[in-house]
Amino acid sequence: MHTKIIPELLSQEDSEEPIQDDIAVEPLIQAIMDPGTSGSRAIFLYALEHLDYILHIEHIIPFIGDTSLEVCAQSFMLLEQLKDKLSDEQILTCEQVIEQQIRHNERKLLVVALDMVRSWK
Repeated sequence: MHTKIIPELLSQEDSEEPIQDDIAVEPLIQAIMDPGTSGSRAIFLYALEHLDYILHIEHIIPFIGDTSLEVCAQSFMLLEQLKDKLSDEQILTCEQVIEQQIRHNERKLLVVALDMVRSWK
């Protein structure tokens, strides 16, 4: 699956314009969620940093509890960047996703993320 990302992005017409968010975000989210990309997730998460990934935050949050430090940190940072951009409904969804993750994974960063999201209300 992730092997399709680069050719898909490269197939776009060359220009000095930045890649449109809607073109890059979907393949990156798919690659992040693909179990076969566990060794590359941090890179894919990093690639989302300057894109409009807000609609996909519920897919990113579970990786805050990942065993990879880079994946945890990047996922947390992506959530943190949305502090003033999430609607009340999105904040509630984030809170619920984190609570569910904590039930299955007691990583400290998940608890910190939950406290952070709760402070945004």
